[in-house]
Amino acid sequence: MRGGFFGFEGYPAHMELEADVCVIGSGAGGSATAAALAERGLRVIVLEEGRRWAPEQFQGRAPWAFKHLYAGRGTRATRGNAIIPLPGGRGVGGSTLINSAICFRTPAPVLAEWRGTFGCHHLTDEWMGGCFDRIWRTIGVTVNPPEVQRNNNHIFRQGAEALGLDGAWMARSAPGCQGCGTCQQGCSTGGKLSVDRTFLAEAVLTGLVAVHADCRVVGVETQGDRVLAVTGRTVRPQDYADEGTFRVRARAFVSSAGPVGSPRFLMANGLSDGPVGQNLHVHPTAGVAARFDQEIVAWQGVTQGYYVDCWRDGYLLQTFSMPPDQYFLSFPLVGDEMLAFMRDLRHYASAGVVVHDEDSVGAVTESSLVYDLGDLDRTRILAGLRASARVFFAAGAKEVVPGAHGVGIIRSVEEIETVLHDNIPAHDIALYASHPMGTCRMGNDPARSVVDPDGRVWGWQNLHVADASVFPTSLGVNPQVTVMALGLTIGREVQLA
Repeated sequence: MRGGFFGFEGYPAHMELEADVCVIGSGAGGSATAAALAERGLRVIVLEEGRRWAPEQFQGRAPWAFKHLYAGRGTRATRGNAIIPLPGGRGVGGSTLINSAICFRTPAPVLAEWRGTFGCHHLTDEWMGGCFDRIWRTIGVTVNPPEVQRNNNHIFRQGAEALGLDGAWMARSAPGCQGCGTCQQGCSTGGKLSVDRTFLAEAVLTGLVAVHADCRVVGVETQGDRVLAVTGRTVRPQDYADEGTFRVRARAFVSSAGPVGSPRFLMANGLSDGPVGQNLHVHPTAGVAARFDQEIVAWQGVTQGYYVDCWRDGYLLQTFSMPPDQYFLSFPLVGDEMLAFMRDLRHYASAGVVVHDEDSVGAVTESSLVYDLGDLDRTRILAGLRASARVFFAAGAKEVVPGAHGVGIIRSVEEIETVLHDNIPAHDIALYASHPMGTCRMGNDPARSVVDPDGRVWGWQNLHVADASVFPTSLGVNPQVTVMALGLTIGREVQLA
């Protein structure tokens, strides 16, 4: 086995590869797992369906990004009592290519529940604290300076401080951020340190790790309770069509294909009798836009830089921004109101609510994503929208456009409770979902979990899962740091058959 990064252009019609461990997926979980395995002196092959990109190849346009960097070309969504877009990354680096680089440590109450209720005994405060410290160093976590944050984040901070709320700048793995506002289209400046340029790059430098992009895993070969090999097709990058074939033999396998990809891999190949694909959690979100007299130009500056901590109430408030065409598609105005909104868009700021889902019910099947927003989570979203509107009015907003169909424009603080009342149904909220998790739940009971506390799939000696799908519950904060910490943990525990 030869270490390095490899892509479609150098592949033969058929590849036979062999390593100690094969990792499927190169996102936050797969990259951290590969790094931990390499530190143990193991030879690792990482397989990734998407391309490997250099920062200068990103074009900073949503249509280009949806085609090249997003799972399902940006069309992935859940169905249920509302249709909810559910984006995910595709490429070497996974969703860290397209996220806002936000870094939160796993909340202590969540870790305590994972240990106490689900038996995840490795996840001690001491061990995880060490993982977090290492992650902070590896991916360059920092708080960006005020001049990079720019108006959208500053105006929300101003309103939060006026109301005496518990707000702060968000730590991000973007130490070189220039505030260009294109995080979700790939960071063309290289200021964001996605895992392909940190954990995975460091692992490759050991000479023990080979990353094969443009490789779609399809099947497995098994014997008894062991996986012997995975097989698949190489993907032609021009049109994403299947081209050649490959086969990878290894002594152990780790699925890090994400909370949608990992359960589907297990289901398609009959690799789990547990509740695989069940327990889908997401962080449901919705937003508001607020018009000010002064220009804001929300799409310039850190895309998500400031937050208000309402975690104990079940949600966070976070600023967000996106390109102008995405504002047009995201806010539910029609006719003259939409035309006026777009005409004055440079004067609008935007923020929203990220909910720690509790009573919603979701699942990943082989052909669909199902998610019914629970009533408690629905009312939490509405509470977060009302809180966001109050923050903007406290900062001097003239009017607020809420992300809910049929409610119109809010022109004063007094209107907030009346317009954004708790009876708005789920299907009338302009919902968006971030951070799928939980579909290969970790635990000590095979009837309630898919993997054991070592991340090993029940019933198999040498098959593990290491991504956000192993979260036993919803997290309540942006998950990339927790995913990396679990990758480091499971990488330490992988046993070779």
